[in-house]
Amino acid sequence: MNRSFIRSTIVRAGLLLGAAGFSACSAGYSTENNSSVLLIIASINGGAALKSDVVTETGIFNDLADVAIAVRFKNPNISTVPQIPSAVILERYEIKYRRSDGRGVEGQDVPFSISGNLTQGFDVKNAGTDTFSLEVVRVQAKLEPPLRNLQSGSGGGMVVTMFADITLHGRTISGQSVTSNGSLQIDFANWADN
Repeated sequence: MNRSFIRSTIVRAGLLLGAAGFSACSAGYSTENNSSVLLIIASINGGAALKSDVVTETGIFNDLADVAIAVRFKNPNISTVPQIPSAVILERYEIKYRRSDGRGVEGQDVPFSISGNLTQGFDVKNAGTDTFSLEVVRVQAKLEPPLRNLQSGSGGGMVVTMFADITLHGRTISGQSVTSNGSLQIDFANWADN
C-alpha cells in the first residue's frame, strides 16, 4: 500500500466521522418525525386542573377540556403565509391515566385508557393557538372502578388526583405524520352540588 492511499483513506474516514457528528447536533423536535411542521399542545384546560364530579344530583356526565394547539414550521425561515400542504388534520387521540403514587392498574387504580377519532384541520401560523374541545373523561369511566367507588362520598370528602396523558395524532395535507403529547391534572370526587 502506498502512503497516498492510506492518507486519503484516513481523510475520508475523518470526514465521515465529522459529518456523523454534525448530524447528531439537530434538535430532537426537528428529527422526531418526517413532517415539515410541529404539532404542539400549548395548553389543556387553560393550564388549570380539571375538577371532575363523579356524580351530580341530575346524573353522571362526561368531562370536556379545551385543548389549545399550535402548528409551526420546523424551519422558522419559511414564509408565514399559510401553505395548504403543511396544514394539519387531526385524526385521532389517545388518553392514558396515571397517578403520582405509582398505582396504575386500569379499572382498579385508574380508569381504562381511551381513544377516539377526530377530524379537525388547523393551518400553520406564526403566533397564537387554535382551540377545540376534547372528551377527557367518558361517562363509562364514572360507572366503573375506581371512579364509581367515589360516588358514595359527598361534598368532596374523598378526592383522587390523576393525570390524563393525551396524545394527538394527525397528518399534514401532504401526508406527513405528526403527533403531540400533553398532560392534564384531574381531581375526581363527589363534589357538593350547588
